[in-house]
Amino acid sequence: MLKINVKTVFYIIILSTSLISCVKDVDFDQADNLSLSPVLEASLVYTEVEASQFSINDVELEIVRDSIANIEIFKDQFVKDNLVKAEFIFKTTNTILRTFNLQVDFLNNTDELQHTLSFDALSSSSGNEVVTEYIEIFEDDSLDDLKLVTKMVITLRLYPSSDDSILNENSSGKISLKSKGVFYFNIDV
Repeated sequence: MLKINVKTVFYIIILSTSLISCVKDVDFDQADNLSLSPVLEASLVYTEVEASQFSINDVELEIVRDSIANIEIFKDQFVKDNLVKAEFIFKTTNTILRTFNLQVDFLNNTDELQHTLSFDALSSSSGNEVVTEYIEIFEDDSLDDLKLVTKMVITLRLYPSSDDSILNENSSGKISLKSKGVFYFNIDV
């Protein structure tokens, strides 16, 4: 009786298929025209400010400002050569009964303004979270300006209340800001 080894039959089928199959010519020169388009997302800024921080000795502060210095991503030659688009996405969550204006100034290493953006974080009506999103897109000339940035100044401006009330040390609520950058590259190899 003939004993069939399954393993041997499998090898014979693979060998015969490879001997009679067709193979197209492979153009290895295509690798010379390779273009990659990676997208990188990175967290930029996160901050949270309590309503009570807008008051010192029962005097309401209309402006709170912070800055981020030594932004080094745009100093890298790879980024300068290959970055083709950037999106900055800002998301505020406000539970304070007031509207805020958020302004971001982008400065170069001699503190010259390269770009500014501004949007309002809408007021909460009852202490519930009100979410506001804003997207700033950098392309062409604005992208060239962004590549010169080494510092960001973030300014929160408190709009006056409709009932003349002021924020004090006992005021409740908070405003938070989250942001991220989406960076689009085009790399020709």
